[in-house]
Amino acid sequence: MKKKIIPMVMGVLLAVPSLAGAEAASTESSTSRAQLEAEVISKLGISSEFATDLTDTDLNKFLKKDPVNVTNKEQYFRVVSTKENQESNPQARSFASSDNSPIVTEITKEQAEKEVVAAKSESSGGGISTQAVNDSDTTSTDWIRLETNMTMYNTNGQVSSRFTFLKEASYKGTDVLGIALSQGMAPLNNTASFTHKTDYYNPATMKWTEYTESAANATITYHAGGASAQFNLFKPAYQYRDERGYLTFEVAPRTSTNWGSGIYDIRGTHAHQSRSFSGSVGVSIPLGASLSVSPTTSFTNVDTFVQIQYP
Repeated sequence: MKKKIIPMVMGVLLAVPSLAGAEAASTESSTSRAQLEAEVISKLGISSEFATDLTDTDLNKFLKKDPVNVTNKEQYFRVVSTKENQESNPQARSFASSDNSPIVTEITKEQAEKEVVAAKSESSGGGISTQAVNDSDTTSTDWIRLETNMTMYNTNGQVSSRFTFLKEASYKGTDVLGIALSQGMAPLNNTASFTHKTDYYNPATMKWTEYTESAANATITYHAGGASAQFNLFKPAYQYRDERGYLTFEVAPRTSTNWGSGIYDIRGTHAHQSRSFSGSVGVSIPLGASLSVSPTTSFTNVDTFVQIQYP
């Protein structure tokens, strides 16, 4: 799946006037959205950033019913990759073989934020930079935040996972966001939605503006054991930050019309392409197993596991 870069940039440019008009929207509309976000945060326990990124459709869907049980978890990861070589294009890099596979370390939110601030300051001298940060001659570092939510109602449920790059990704290729389900759960076809966003800096207005990519640019796939969204990371002409996205879909009991008493779990996984390869991406979530993306040597996974005792 390839993304055309020029249309994406043009889309950003064309979006500026309409966004300016949106700033003049009524206070009543803004307040209504803020109230709904506060309600969904209270009901589902998701972060304020996740609530803000929800489309109106997803926000209303999340608020339609009262959950029987809900759990939400967010984790922060540092991913250090060893460079095999650096091509002439600084945004397209190849990394070392599987013998030097990326090192993934879970760290605290405070540690992640501190490291990102230090890396950005070191890279740009305190200014705004379009380049990846904390890169040396031998390594590249990414910081990823992953938040996964599991909400259960009487006869069905909703599962969601959201990723954020805390600084610009060091390699920009094809990534996959997936949610794997325990064997007692099944994904419901035609219920999934995927949203991919970033904030870009417009030098004409000297303001940061949100950009949302067309959902048609992502490939959503339903598997025996869950669902996934395959997408390309942004490569805009403008400076940008906080590239992020979320996947959400409905689930139901696999063999019954109601949830039975017991433990149910899901695993949200962000598979980040960390080196170039030839051929196509293979994505699968077998029944009762985690997301698998091939070629495995070209992708680095971070994941968040959540569990619910029902009822």
